[in-house]
Amino acid sequence: MLHYKDIKNKDHNLDLTVKNILNIKDPPIFFSAQAMQKEVIHHRSTNVFYGVLTYTPKACEYCGVINDGSVLTKHTPKSSDIQLIPYQEVPSVLRLFKQRFSCKACHHTFSAKTYYVAKDCYISQALKFAIAVDLKKKISMKDIARRYFVSYKTVERVLDTFYQETTRHPNHLPKQLLIDEFKGTKDCEGAMCFIFSDAQTGKIIDILEDRRNFKLVAYFQRFPYKMRQRVQHVVMDMNASYSPMIHQVFPKAKILVDHFHVIQQISRAFNQQRIRSMNQLKKGDPQQMKDYRKLKKYWKQLQKKHKHLGYKQLKQFPLFRQKYVTESEVVDYLLTIDPVLQASYDVYQGFMEAFEKREAQQFFDIIDQLPQTLEDPFRKSLRFLTKYRRAITLSFTQPYSNGKLEGKNNLIKVIQRIAFGFRTFQHLRKRVLIQQGLLEVL
Repeated sequence: MLHYKDIKNKDHNLDLTVKNILNIKDPPIFFSAQAMQKEVIHHRSTNVFYGVLTYTPKACEYCGVINDGSVLTKHTPKSSDIQLIPYQEVPSVLRLFKQRFSCKACHHTFSAKTYYVAKDCYISQALKFAIAVDLKKKISMKDIARRYFVSYKTVERVLDTFYQETTRHPNHLPKQLLIDEFKGTKDCEGAMCFIFSDAQTGKIIDILEDRRNFKLVAYFQRFPYKMRQRVQHVVMDMNASYSPMIHQVFPKAKILVDHFHVIQQISRAFNQQRIRSMNQLKKGDPQQMKDYRKLKKYWKQLQKKHKHLGYKQLKQFPLFRQKYVTESEVVDYLLTIDPVLQASYDVYQGFMEAFEKREAQQFFDIIDQLPQTLEDPFRKSLRFLTKYRRAITLSFTQPYSNGKLEGKNNLIKVIQRIAFGFRTFQHLRKRVLIQQGLLEVL
């Protein structure tokens, strides 16, 4: 370890080299011939750069008296270890000897200042900025802390100070909105968080920690009434709680049900029917157990659209005695196992065809004319769609869907999974907005 007397003389050549390496442009900082040493700090080998910070201040920081050469006197410099960006995966420290000054007028002492490190801080501004840049990436905050040899709390402080939301308040609403919810953090007031975006661009507008109606109404009512009147369409899932809120805050908006959730409702209903058909087979009968395994294994073939099944290519399907059969023959055999499954399959395919053609009348005619041979759970799941007849019918004529917003929800889940969860909703919200480029470094 070096002392001040060992480094107080400036070496012009080495000073320029070290400043270029550390990206220091502050003239009052200089380096001597012994500018760098290898030392063990906190049980780790560390690159230690020795520097001196000194200059002649113009006035006292406390009383403001002008320095005429006799008011302020220099004291022995005091060293402080400033953490730098690691070099080649090795921790790096700038041991900076800061000049101390004493004021004869007010009898206060103070240290020399530099832009390279904030007052009363021991982490360089360059290191803080590097952490802030890494916060834009899909990487956990703990991994960032390990990469730069700092604590997790340091990364949190950088997140809070470099990405402040003082100006992060949306002041306009698009004509088409996408709304959805996702699972937040434990400190959220509600069970689910709320997210909404622009249907045209897919860009997130804002993320709220509570999806309850009175919270959403209070949030959207801060927008001017004329601006809320501009909203023409709101795309959502089949969550009945959102409809009253939408009609209250967006008086001219029409509700659309997302296509994905409509198909999901139909597909789940048919898949549950397949499971019920499987469970009705007798376990003591060898032939019925073979059929059970076939229904269990080839569920994807049953979910396919009929026109997408293979009719020509012969393949070997396990459980079919190593025979060469087509995919359509596999489906035909599965449907012979249970007549109720056959009827449910015909209804399911009818829905797929009507949905592909965007024929809303044909779609709801199938629901209104369901065969009596269908089981009650299947019929009930399909008739549930009639509650959203108007919203589904309108969605067939509009090009908007929640696909872009579902992609954002998937991104949020990825960020949460990589970080192994977040302690606070605000940190999760900031990470999402930063990753999407909606918050920039101040």
